[in-house]
Amino acid sequence: MSATLDDVTMTGAEARAAGPSSLLIAQLARGTRRRVEQAVAPTGLRPRELLALQHLRERGPSAQQTLAELIGVDATNLVAVLNSLEDSGLIERRRDRADRRRAIIALSASGERVLADLDLAMRQLDDEIFAVLTPAERDTFNALLAKAISHIGAECSSPPGDSC
Repeated sequence: MSATLDDVTMTGAEARAAGPSSLLIAQLARGTRRRVEQAVAPTGLRPRELLALQHLRERGPSAQQTLAELIGVDATNLVAVLNSLEDSGLIERRRDRADRRRAIIALSASGERVLADLDLAMRQLDDEIFAVLTPAERDTFNALLAKAISHIGAECSSPPGDSC
C-alpha cells in the first residue's frame, strides 16, 4: 500500500526533527549527483561539461568568461572543459567580431543531439527520484528550487570556482 501526501505530512516539530532544509537538500543532491553521473556516463560527459552545454542551449552563444561565471569554475578549469567539449564536436569556439580578444562559445548540432538524448535520460531520472511527488508537487518543487537558486546566485559574491 503506497502512502499519500496526507500520510506523510509532518507536523512542524517532525519537520524540524528531520533537519534543516539545506542539509536535506545536500542529501538529495548527493544521491541525485551519483545518478546523474551514471545516466551521463555513456556519453563520456562529466557534470560540468553537461552544465556548460545546458547553459549554451538555454542562453545561446556565450562569451567564455560569462560561461565560466555561469558554471562556477575559474578560467583555467573552463579551458579544460571547453577543450574536451570541442574535441568531442559538441561546441564551436569563435572570436567575437566586436572584440577579437573574446572567445564566443556556441553549441554545435552534435551538442544539440547529445542534449536531446540526455533530456530523455534526465526525465526518466526525475521520474525515478521524484516518484513520490504528484505532478503538481514536482512543479511546485521545481519552482521553489529555481527561486532559491536565483536568490543564491544573486547573493553569491565568491570568485568563479568557489562555491556559494
